[in-house]
Amino acid sequence: MYQYVLFDLDGTLTDPKEGICKSVQYALHEMKIDEPDLDKLECFIGPPLRNSFRDFYHLSDEQCELGIKKYRERYASIGIFENELYPGMKELLKTLHDRGVHMAVASSKPKLFVERILKHFEIEQYFEVVAGSDMSEKKVEKIDIMREALSLLFHVPEEKILRNKDKRIIPIDQILMVGDRKFDIEGAKHFFLDSIGVSYGYAAEGELKEAGATYITDNLDDVYEIILGEKPALQTGTSNTFKKSFHVLMPLVYNFALTYAVLFILQILLDTALNGAFRSYAGWFSTHSSRVAVYFDAFATLVCAIVFLVLYQKEKKKPISLVVKRRRDKRLLRDVAWIAGLGVTLALFLNLLFSYFQIMTSSQAYKEVAGVQYSVAIGWGLLIYGLIKPVGEELIFRGLIYGRMRLYYPVMFCIPISALIFGAYHGNFVQLLYGFIMGCLLAWMFEKYRSLKANILFHSAANIAVYLVSVIPALNQAMFHVASVVGCGVLAAVLGLVLIKKDKAAGFKTQTSSSDS
Repeated sequence: MYQYVLFDLDGTLTDPKEGICKSVQYALHEMKIDEPDLDKLECFIGPPLRNSFRDFYHLSDEQCELGIKKYRERYASIGIFENELYPGMKELLKTLHDRGVHMAVASSKPKLFVERILKHFEIEQYFEVVAGSDMSEKKVEKIDIMREALSLLFHVPEEKILRNKDKRIIPIDQILMVGDRKFDIEGAKHFFLDSIGVSYGYAAEGELKEAGATYITDNLDDVYEIILGEKPALQTGTSNTFKKSFHVLMPLVYNFALTYAVLFILQILLDTALNGAFRSYAGWFSTHSSRVAVYFDAFATLVCAIVFLVLYQKEKKKPISLVVKRRRDKRLLRDVAWIAGLGVTLALFLNLLFSYFQIMTSSQAYKEVAGVQYSVAIGWGLLIYGLIKPVGEELIFRGLIYGRMRLYYPVMFCIPISALIFGAYHGNFVQLLYGFIMGCLLAWMFEKYRSLKANILFHSAANIAVYLVSVIPALNQAMFHVASVVGCGVLAAVLGLVLIKKDKAAGFKTQTSSSDS
């Protein structure tokens, strides 16, 4: 797709927050300005230092010069190495280089610092050209630096890199700019180039979209796909289909084994107690065997959840940067009401629909399961089905099974297959159908938010709604009408469409190419 790629450095190839922000903090302190919060100094990552000191702290030209001097005093010896290469970046650059992509760095940071950083991370060999500002701060604008990079990359004088689209002498359709701030995107548009705005960097929310980035993503796999025009290969560490399936389904095997082990131990302890000191309670336990079975199962689920939480923490794919985690958490917090509302309305719609068509009454296995589930007191039922069960099931089915499946297979395969496994796990046709539909939505939600928090919220809201309607006669009578079925269905559809729209607005997207506008 693109033969030539220009990369920004800070916030694109590396995460420089600590070094830059602490050096700015040092410079401000030397000028009697104290700023203890490093997060507030993220605005310095990307733009030229002079502009940032002037725009954000309203310093005079003389103060800006002093600020730059003090900043470099610390950055040159300490801050430059308070830096991290983004996870997967070195592998991406090597792959692009091996595939014949010509790459350059175009950074507003002084070229001397850029070269030291590239060498420090052992990635300098992947770039044919390195362009940066000069130490005098006379050449700091992104457009000027990109012009230099293009000039060196194509071996033509800078004055030949014209803005006039019709008189261009470089193949603009084959060139791509990758950066994390609006300055990178605006520079690309200046030369009629396509651009990727990487939202794992330090742009404010909406900045890259407003600047007109051709593509926006927080995922290096998307960067790979955009540049090479093909999806990155899925994990091939275990190429044998049987081994892949074994790896995917092992959490379910562990769950069954651990659950039965816990239940076996609990039953032995109970039998021992009832044959000994608690012999007088044997009649009560016999009469309330269904309730005891629910408590035992809940305890087993809790034990499994603790074990699987440890495993999930080791296996889960962490966000590429703290910026992405912060943005995802903010998006999740913003959508809490929508997620819970969708869980409630969809769960009620499906249950009311199944009841209306008498699907539930046709399954003896389901009636037996329901009879056991609803035998406990309402408070315990809300705790078990509103919290313990959702947490345990989400850790197993989305956190581990779906997460492992995504290592090997594309999302459109993983969603229905993982949902089918989730439905079949419940052991009867009614819950198989219900679990499959809900499982598809839960897998989609896991893809959207990259967090089990959203799944647990949705799952808990759905379980609580169905449980309350089932155990409270007044709610049961009020809900079981055609109008309730239609109302819940309409509300679920509206809430689902809202979340889909939010997903498209916030996620990876392709816009109109700047070279076509």
